[in-house]
Amino acid sequence: MKNDAPYTLVLTHDVDHLFIRHMPFFSKTAGSFIKRCMFSNLARWLKKDLTFREYLRSFFTGLLFPLIKIGMIPDPWEKSLDLILGIEKKYDVRSTFYFIPFYRTQGFIDDHTPAPERRGTDYDVRELRNKLEYLEENGWEVGIHGINAHLSVDKAAEELAVFKTMLPGKQKWGLRIHWLYQPPELWENLRNAGYNYDATFGSNDDVGFMEEKYHPFEKSGLAVLPLNIQDGSLLAHWHQSLTMDQAWERVK
Repeated sequence: MKNDAPYTLVLTHDVDHLFIRHMPFFSKTAGSFIKRCMFSNLARWLKKDLTFREYLRSFFTGLLFPLIKIGMIPDPWEKSLDLILGIEKKYDVRSTFYFIPFYRTQGFIDDHTPAPERRGTDYDVRELRNKLEYLEENGWEVGIHGINAHLSVDKAAEELAVFKTMLPGKQKWGLRIHWLYQPPELWENLRNAGYNYDATFGSNDDVGFMEEKYHPFEKSGLAVLPLNIQDGSLLAHWHQSLTMDQAWERVK
């Protein structure tokens, strides 16, 4: 980036899922995935938001889910992370990847309310240690996609400890809570647990800077990076369900 650029673009990825084959056969996550592949994307094709070839690829991915699951057909998601890294290398940029700390743990909305089952992830981050080391050594950043870190200092510290074990030389840690749960005490808890910044401050339902906070700011002694644009808020059928062209207009 040129030194006289009028703004800085910060690119981040929330790593919710990495493998189709790790999804349980009979689960809401698998059911939702197949529905999107075969039916939701049909609606997108009819709106000319997908090419027919893209829709066919999506349709057959959903149709062949059982064969992907048992390993008879290659998992199209398995190389997705490397694909993203290749694109970023091409444009000479580096981003942050927020990984979920616990395998198949849905977590809680608050101290007493379990989150929906589909909030859990189907990868074990401890099996990805080599990949995390590669990211940190080659200019990317590893962050934490918190499951229960918003509940208390102890829960936040527990999740941080998982990653410190894998990357003991890393000094500064940031976090974004999965599904953007943001209780009033979030930033104080994260600071006391040893985090350096939080990137949760944003919306699931809209894009733009909340409370007109256009720059990183400090709260309770913690740096807070505002979340401006989230792809799901634009494209997901349970949020704004925009076409790619409509979403790009909002981005601009």
